[in-house]
Amino acid sequence: MQRYLLCIILGMLLLLTGCSGGDGSSISSNDTRDKGSVAVLLTDGPADGYDHIWIWITEISLLPSDHDDPVVVYQSDDPEGWKVDLLDLRDQEAVVTVNDDIPAGHYRKIRLRIADIRPEGENVPCDYEDMEIKLPGNKIDLKPKGGLDVIPGETIAIHIDIDCNKSINLHPAGRSGKCIFRPVVFVEIDPPDAIKKCPRVLRGKIETLQEGNTGFTLRLGHGRGLLTVLLTDGVVIFGRNGMPAPPAELELNQLVHVRGQLDTAGNLQASDIVIGRVILVKGMVETPYDDDGAVFSLNLMLLRFFTDFIVDIDVSENTLVMTGCDQRVDPSEIQAGMMSRVVGKLSFEDRSIKAIAVVLKDVNVTDPPPDVTNIPTDVIGMLTDVSGPDDEGGYVLLVEGSGSETSEIYLPAGVEPYIENDVPVPIDELQRLTDCDRILEVSIVAVDSNDTTPMIASDVSVDAVNVDGMVEEDPIVEDDGTVVVTLESGVVITEIAVPPTAILTYGPSDPMVPINTDIRKYDYLRVNGLDACEGDEYDYQAYMVSITSP
Repeated sequence: MQRYLLCIILGMLLLLTGCSGGDGSSISSNDTRDKGSVAVLLTDGPADGYDHIWIWITEISLLPSDHDDPVVVYQSDDPEGWKVDLLDLRDQEAVVTVNDDIPAGHYRKIRLRIADIRPEGENVPCDYEDMEIKLPGNKIDLKPKGGLDVIPGETIAIHIDIDCNKSINLHPAGRSGKCIFRPVVFVEIDPPDAIKKCPRVLRGKIETLQEGNTGFTLRLGHGRGLLTVLLTDGVVIFGRNGMPAPPAELELNQLVHVRGQLDTAGNLQASDIVIGRVILVKGMVETPYDDDGAVFSLNLMLLRFFTDFIVDIDVSENTLVMTGCDQRVDPSEIQAGMMSRVVGKLSFEDRSIKAIAVVLKDVNVTDPPPDVTNIPTDVIGMLTDVSGPDDEGGYVLLVEGSGSETSEIYLPAGVEPYIENDVPVPIDELQRLTDCDRILEVSIVAVDSNDTTPMIASDVSVDAVNVDGMVEEDPIVEDDGTVVVTLESGVVITEIAVPPTAILTYGPSDPMVPINTDIRKYDYLRVNGLDACEGDEYDYQAYMVSITSP
């Protein structure tokens, strides 16, 4: 399959591929029989000297050959766009979306709308302040030779490869002396099961479950839609504790991480599934795998630097050890000097990582790791203050540890606190609760830069307050949709606010998804949430409710 190079030069989009049109068939149908599916995948090549190259994608659409209105394949649910680090896709290909509602017909162009581009890195030739973004109309038009055809009942995949090294012009631009980012993009049209690079792990929540534990639909974040996930015969599922789990542990509204390949129908054939949150680290193997202790050590790498922070990686008989995409190897292959990417569960007890997957890459390391101070650390204690937001949408957290020491931690915009079962908690609600002196126990993973700036949080877990009991009275529905429930547990009566945003379930055996107004008198509830402030109209704020039996 040929690749067609497209560049944006001197403020104009120059299409270097040939222009040919196809049959020009009309794109207009409301009949699902005249619809096809389009998968969009995104990748990038290496970019020297940069730690991140962020782009904000707002929309991906197809332009019909009859010059009718564009057909939207993906649209971000955030006006600022879906924030993607291109350099995180150097060796991987990410599924942006799979849209099965695309009118069949011939399309002449693919249009990417990008709200912003920001490079980051130390001692790099270009930073955001010195870069001129050449994007006329904030869009990139891609025109594969011959266009592309969407066929009823079939699926095609659009592979988009943004070459960052060729996109950044390091020479001064005229008198301004600025660097110029002129996107250089390759596009290929293939069947969805054509493998270009290793598939990136997808993260989302289970929307529906198939009968017989054969699969589920996954709701991808940032408005990327639903993806059908099918469980292969050899699928490996890991539970919240990092141990193997049966498919029956998959539940509605559950956060999962899924690895697999798209099939010809655009479904994801899952090979590995992890329930709950995971931690991803990379670095160089410091000491090789020890069969007696089932452990090896990793010199963690942040950005482009080694930290000299050594962490133990615990390997179990169920840990997936791989080279390349899917080449399974024995743990004894883990040798000092190899680069490794580890997906696992963080153990706060012994500061180790329980490995779920270990991906190895053999490299020749001749220079010693540079001495840098950025190290990951975990902070456990009581959240005493939340201040912000600042101009970037971030907050500063104060956490008091067991020895009364106080840590100042910066929570960047986009890092979402959560409680048990990975249920998100709005940061402004935590701010309100600390203002009224509620006790909030937290566990935070952060980067300690050892300078005048606070540590930077990458993961914030808030200990939930759990209550259960029977609904004593008919629930009251407030004007904003919040349901106030009076719960009786022994001699304790608790008034609980269940907002419309709360996650509700009937339990793992019932596939139906209730909403807060489905709660009835005499229901038995198990609730995860947080105590309210004194003076609030209720005692407790619910974030997850299970309607079950005592």
